[in-house]
Amino acid sequence: MVPFTLMEAILYNLVRAVPLILLAFYPFRGKRRFSPEITALFHEAILLTWMFISLFNVYFSESAIVMVIVEMMGFVLIATLYVAANKSHPGRMLFFCFMLINVGYMTTVTSKCLEGYLFPDLVMDRYRWSATLCLAIVSPLILIPVFYFMKWEKDTVTQEMQPNYIWQFSWLVPTTFYLIWAQEFYGTGSPLIWATNVYNVIFLGIVNLGSFLIYYLILRLVRDNARYMHLREENHVLALQVMQYEDLNQRISTASQGRHDLRHHIVTIENMVNDGNLEELKKYLYEIGKKYQLDDALVYCSNTTVNGVLLYFAREAAQLNIEYKVKIGIPEDIKIDKTDLSVLFGNLLENAVEACKRLRAGKGKIDVRGQTNQNTFALAIDNTYEIAPEKDKKGRFRSMKHSGVGIGTESVKNIVTRYNGVIEFETRGDLFCVSVMLYLP
Repeated sequence: MVPFTLMEAILYNLVRAVPLILLAFYPFRGKRRFSPEITALFHEAILLTWMFISLFNVYFSESAIVMVIVEMMGFVLIATLYVAANKSHPGRMLFFCFMLINVGYMTTVTSKCLEGYLFPDLVMDRYRWSATLCLAIVSPLILIPVFYFMKWEKDTVTQEMQPNYIWQFSWLVPTTFYLIWAQEFYGTGSPLIWATNVYNVIFLGIVNLGSFLIYYLILRLVRDNARYMHLREENHVLALQVMQYEDLNQRISTASQGRHDLRHHIVTIENMVNDGNLEELKKYLYEIGKKYQLDDALVYCSNTTVNGVLLYFAREAAQLNIEYKVKIGIPEDIKIDKTDLSVLFGNLLENAVEACKRLRAGKGKIDVRGQTNQNTFALAIDNTYEIAPEKDKKGRFRSMKHSGVGIGTESVKNIVTRYNGVIEFETRGDLFCVSVMLYLP
């Protein structure tokens, strides 16, 4: 018979688990995958799983090996429920999941050590009321700094674009520390005796502080990398705006010259009409139209940001003798940031023009199609190509201008991720096709 009641065990595990579960979901507020009611069910399922692990190990586990196996299986289930409940990169969620499991270990061991000094006669009884009391004393001292750490992460990191490739591996860091905790806690004999040794607690406290320093450096890396990518996108937008400004100045200059030359054209046309030379008149009118680009489209859509980018690349395509078709409908009040629109269209069209420029035979073609409705924005850009873009081992397109990954394509992928969208790249005969679907907030 165990020397504690079932209610004492349940109360202890509630005091231990509930704060950690609330902390785990804190960074993902506003990123629920389901309704608040269903998300609450995930909270309860995680709590019940935690409770089952603890009570099973107390009443049924006969050795430390069995306890470790049951605990690991339970934590895998907890991590699965946690990842399923939130909309974020799985690596980021696992990072916080195992980080807080380690915090839970630290809280448990520290409270047991305190219980050994305050209630030495009860410490070996595991879940007595004294254990719950010491846990209630220790938990705020450890969890409040952890909360501020999580708040710093939420306020300074999650607002920026997060490169997903960092989260693909960073979650292994807290997972490794979890394995260290498990080995120390269960692999050295009795966990209760081990936890009452103050030197063990101090040692693992130092390890825990070191682990949080590593966590901090990882999050700083995520933030700084995200800011770098954000600045790179802003520079790309500024470069597009400069090119559009130069293009507008050239159009204004051409229009001014045309107005100045208008009276000379009128005299020439009158002479051709009076002479009845209609063939020469047609040829002359065609040359005027070509010179002043009278057949250029001025408005592709009502969104001024997108229209400016489309107009600039229309001019680029015309100078390179690229067939350029646009059929698009984007309102001015679309719920997509103007910078994101500029980067999205600018990068994809720039890549399309570059692909057409590399054609050694045949005429380049670019076909742009896009449409919005209440909830989604769809975009498709097809262009002729001759040299297929290469991919690296991670499926990222290599740049054809420099060594390494294509900056523009990665920027587009980040925008698609930010709007919970999808993007596909495929080839159809001599066409390279990009399809984008964004979900509007």
